[in-house]
Amino acid sequence: MIVALLLFSLAVGLLVKDKASEGGMEGFFVAGRKMRWWFLGTSIVATTFASDTPLAITGWIAQYGIAGNWFWWSEVIAAVAMTVFFARKWRNSGVVTDVEIAELRYGGAQATVLRTVKASVFSTFVNCIILGWVFAGMAKISEPFMHWEALLGPGIYSFIEAWYPESLMFQTLDNSITIVLLLMVTLFYSTLGGLRAVMITDLVQFILAMSMSILVAYLAVQHVGGLESMWGQLDTLYPADADSEFLSAERVASFAPAFGEGVTGSLGIPFTAFVLTLGVMWWTSGKVDGSGYIAQRLYSAEDGGQAEKGALWYAFANFMMRSWPWAIAGVAALVIYPRAEVTQVAQDFTNCLQDASYCTAQIATCMDNRYACEISEYALLYKDVDASGNTVFLEDRERGYPAMIRDVMPVGLLGLALASLMAAFMSTVSTHINWGASYIANDFYKRFFDPNASDRRMTWVGRLSTLGIALVSAWVATFIDNIGSMWELYGGMMAGLGLPHLMRWFWWRANAWTEISGMVIGLSLATINFAVGQTSGYGEGQMSIFPAFMASHAVHVIAWISLAAGIGSLITTFLTRPVDESILEEFARRVRPMGFWNGHNHGYSSERGLLASVVYWCTGTVSIYSGMFGIGYLLKLNYALGFGLLALCIVALVITVHGINAVDRGAGDQA
Repeated sequence: MIVALLLFSLAVGLLVKDKASEGGMEGFFVAGRKMRWWFLGTSIVATTFASDTPLAITGWIAQYGIAGNWFWWSEVIAAVAMTVFFARKWRNSGVVTDVEIAELRYGGAQATVLRTVKASVFSTFVNCIILGWVFAGMAKISEPFMHWEALLGPGIYSFIEAWYPESLMFQTLDNSITIVLLLMVTLFYSTLGGLRAVMITDLVQFILAMSMSILVAYLAVQHVGGLESMWGQLDTLYPADADSEFLSAERVASFAPAFGEGVTGSLGIPFTAFVLTLGVMWWTSGKVDGSGYIAQRLYSAEDGGQAEKGALWYAFANFMMRSWPWAIAGVAALVIYPRAEVTQVAQDFTNCLQDASYCTAQIATCMDNRYACEISEYALLYKDVDASGNTVFLEDRERGYPAMIRDVMPVGLLGLALASLMAAFMSTVSTHINWGASYIANDFYKRFFDPNASDRRMTWVGRLSTLGIALVSAWVATFIDNIGSMWELYGGMMAGLGLPHLMRWFWWRANAWTEISGMVIGLSLATINFAVGQTSGYGEGQMSIFPAFMASHAVHVIAWISLAAGIGSLITTFLTRPVDESILEEFARRVRPMGFWNGHNHGYSSERGLLASVVYWCTGTVSIYSGMFGIGYLLKLNYALGFGLLALCIVALVITVHGINAVDRGAGDQA
């Protein structure tokens, strides 16, 4: 199964390499701007469907319950906003990278500086952070399965072990061989075929990964006797006991967080932080307008209408389709591997490490060769060092997902399920290395070194950039061992760009200094905050330059950074000169912005008004949330509420799609 997946990916690269060479930059990085909505939307979903995602959700459900998904469910609001306000604008801009929009929007030397700095930060730093946790997730997935010494033989394995560089070691040699092999295949097809190859493989990889995630959830539920039995066993295993160290079944099954336990509540964040997540965080992130790899897909669309429909399809598929197979599998994992039993097994293994008399034959076998281990809970353990310097075994609920695949999937389907997670990994990696390479080729080489480079030369620059980005990202990713702290660093850095990114589309007065000041403030505060946390001993989640009464959680820290950056951006905007009218006119001609442009849009009004867009933003958001929770209540066997919410989803969706299509119908009538 795995070999078939790899051969298919290699074949795609070979089949489309000639098309990737046509059209230079546009052929290689935006697929000739010929993509249909279902193709580009699925590609975005496939990229966000990383191999680490089901692992993260499995861990959240054990720690926070289903309500832990609000960490990413809150992004529904931003996804629909990106659809109705910005998707069509990205396609109409005609750019090759999202940072290129800076010179189109602002002009002048400061816009060139902004474009160059953002390209530098996004192509290397951002990619390294994201690929760091993607590689970490793939390592956890492959660990129970890929026994390379058995596959290659002791002789070849020992040879690789002797020569393999420490600089590319992902925890163990087995993990490293798996990741390097997948990376090499990904590099092959993405380097030869460019974005077109990435999107074709994305489509197949998404179908495979989505099908297998549904099948894993179904077989896991059947393994415990069906949905009714699963919820019943959950109640038995996790009663509402105030003294229990584990989340109760009621809180595991709840869709909403509770805030009755001091400042944390069952979601593990203060109530104020939860409110900030829903009310502030989604629009203060630099990704709110689709900047990054999402924008790359949008300007690969055939036209603005296809970009808008593709973005809407992404929003629905990303949240309605992806949420529940992983959530239900996470609940099933709590039943298949009860937390009390896993904790006891961890203690047994720790005792064995500290005193050989506690070691049974089974424990000794597991520690000697995990692939021959008959204790299923061992797959959920990892080694750590406690405060006294002793090596101990601890529970890692994220490992429950690959362990469950191993234990509930029959032969054949097991290989297909593992291949699907490898496909998800390759999809994410291929997108990020192609996206990062687009900055190197378009915003550095072509902008500064050879503006008149031939299509053939630019294709080869793109290919070499893809290779370089992949190697640098893989090397840096080996140093990332604290994903939580990197998330906070990344979130703080992006918090400085949210408001400036909104201002550049909605308000004529914004200039290059608006974005520069927000980026500098956000990046500086986030970096200082990260450095303080690393040296002050706060540990995970509590690394703050702000007083404790202001920031008791990472969400507070990021919110304060976004507030400081937003105020700084507004002050800077009023203290600096506005953009020249000639630049504004060209931007308005291409993009036709909505919002506060009266007198400065030179007669180029938006295809759809601001008020109408707000209406469809609301109906689209209601549609996704009602559909998402409708499916959830059906899975909880509450059929009346479930079907009622699905009916609301359909009505709101029809209104939203009708509004989106009205723009294209109007354009057709005028023609």
